[in-house]
Amino acid sequence: MRFFAISDLHLSFGTDKPMDVFGPHWDDHPSRLRRAWLDLVGHEDVVLVPGDISWAMRPAEAEADLSFLHGLPGTKVIIKGNHDYWWSTLGKLRQTLPGSIIPLQNSSVSFGDVTVAGSRLWIDPELSLEDVSEEDRRIFARELGRLRLSLDSMQDGARVRIVMTHFPPLSLDGRPGKAVEAAAGREPDIWVFGHMHLGGADYSGFTRTIGRTRFVFVSADHLGFAPLLILDSSNP
Repeated sequence: MRFFAISDLHLSFGTDKPMDVFGPHWDDHPSRLRRAWLDLVGHEDVVLVPGDISWAMRPAEAEADLSFLHGLPGTKVIIKGNHDYWWSTLGKLRQTLPGSIIPLQNSSVSFGDVTVAGSRLWIDPELSLEDVSEEDRRIFARELGRLRLSLDSMQDGARVRIVMTHFPPLSLDGRPGKAVEAAAGREPDIWVFGHMHLGGADYSGFTRTIGRTRFVFVSADHLGFAPLLILDSSNP
C-alpha cells in the first residue's frame, strides 16, 4: 500500500468559483488533477487530502465535488480546510460521504501499521506567515486542542505515524510552531500540510526534516496538481 498527499483541490463543480482568476497555473486544474491522479494512484492506495477540498457553502453544493473525488482511485482521507464551509458534523459526514472518503475530526484512522491523525489547525501567531487578529488567536488555541484529541486517538505501537493539518505547523525557515510542540512525545514520522499558494513566496522551504519528522508541503498548485508519494508501506 502506498500513501500519497495533495491538499487545496478547490473544486467547484457545484458552485461558480473558477480558480483561473488566481492565475493561469490554475487553468483547467480539475482535469489536470484527474489525469495525474489516474497515472499515479492505484485502487489499493491511500491519498491524504489536508483540506480546502470544495468551494461549496452547503453540503448539497459539495456533492458534485465529492463525487469527483470518490471517482478517483484509492481511499481518500480528508480533513477540513478554512474554506470547507460545507463540512458538517462528523456523524453527518460519515453518513453522507461516498464510501472511498474517510473524514477525520478529533480522530484518526489506521491502515495496517500506519496510523494517520489530522486536524484543520489555524494560523499560528508565532510563525508570522499571515496577519493575525485576536479572533485568529482564539481559533488557533481551540484548534490546538482539537489536534491533541486527534493525536491522542492514534494507534499505539504503529510503525509509521502520519499527521495531516491544513495550516502549516512551521515557518519557512524551519522554526517549529505550537502544533509541533503539541505533537511532542507522539513522534510523527511524516507531517503533510497545505493552505499557502503560489504567487507569493517560494514555499519549498516548508519541506524539510526536523528530528525524526519529515514535513511535506502538498498544496495542489505547488505540486503541479499531481498527488505526491509520501510513503510506500511495503518499502519504508
